[in-house]
Amino acid sequence: MYAIFQAQGKQFRAVKDAVIRIPTLQADPGDKVKFDQVLLAEREGAIHVGAPAVDGASVAAEVIGHGRGDKIIVYKMKRRKGYRRKQGHRQGYTEIKIVTITLPKGKPESGKVSKPEVVAEVKKSPKAKKTADQPKSARTDIDITDVARALAETHDIDLNEIEGSGKDGRILKSDIDKAIKAKEAD
Repeated sequence: MYAIFQAQGKQFRAVKDAVIRIPTLQADPGDKVKFDQVLLAEREGAIHVGAPAVDGASVAAEVIGHGRGDKIIVYKMKRRKGYRRKQGHRQGYTEIKIVTITLPKGKPESGKVSKPEVVAEVKKSPKAKKTADQPKSARTDIDITDVARALAETHDIDLNEIEGSGKDGRILKSDIDKAIKAKEAD
C-alpha cells in the first residue's frame, strides 16, 4: 500500500515506516502531523485517484528532526565588468516517518474513462465536385490561395479543371495564370 500526498506545495510517495525529507515544517521532533491532501492511493491493486484529493484519505507521520541539505554553490559573473559573486546555499528540510496511511473503505469508484474522440481531417481535394447553385470559381471546398481565387473569378476559370502545383495540391496564382493563357490560346 502506498499514497501520493501533497505537503508544502510538493508531492511525495508515502509507504508505511518510510522516512521522507520534506520542506521545513513548523513542528518539533516527536510531534505527529497529518496530511489530508492525498492525491492518489493504492491498496491491494485497487487505485484510488482523487479529483484533486481522495475523500477520506490521509497520511499520518511523526517528525523525526530538522536539518539542512548539502551545500550548493551559486556563482554569478559578468564578463569584462569585474563583477563576481560566490554564494552558498543549504536548503532546510524536515525528516518525517510515515506511521499510517488511511484510505476510504471499499473499492474505488470505477468512473467511466472516455476515450478522446478522433476527429478525421477532411482533406480538400483539388478536383472536388461542384454544386449546381454555386458559380464554378466561387467554390470554397477547393484548396486555393486568395489571390488565385480572385483571379479565377475575374477570368471565369473553372477550378475543377485545374491541377494545383502547391503543397498538397493547392492551386496557386501561377496555376491560374497558366489556365488563363490556355483559355486565350483556344
